[in-house]
Amino acid sequence: MLSNFTDRPLQFFKFCLVGAVNTSVDLAVFIFLTAWSVPMILAQGISYTCGLLNSFFMNRAWTFKRRGQLAGQFARFLALNVVTLTLTYGLLVLFHYYMAWSTLASKFVATGVGLVLNFTGSRLWVFS
Repeated sequence: MLSNFTDRPLQFFKFCLVGAVNTSVDLAVFIFLTAWSVPMILAQGISYTCGLLNSFFMNRAWTFKRRGQLAGQFARFLALNVVTLTLTYGLLVLFHYYMAWSTLASKFVATGVGLVLNFTGSRLWVFS
């Protein structure tokens, strides 16, 4: 149990690095597709999906080192990401429109909550 507890900071660091790579993949694919005149909305959908797939496979293999149950893990991963997206959207609306926070402050706090939820859900549910 102690090794699990001491592994968490390293897992969290890896999780954050994977997030940075996902963002880079998303941006690179988006730039490439729009440079080739793919409509922006379609390019966004494709690039976001590429980042999402990268996130799943990198976190599965590197951050949490899990094998087997590919379909089940992927289904849980997608469900967790839908919940996280819904929550962060709701927090953005709450903070910005109802609490009159700045857009940047709202985004920063919502992203932080989403990061913690996504890491915890990935660790305890998706890749458990």
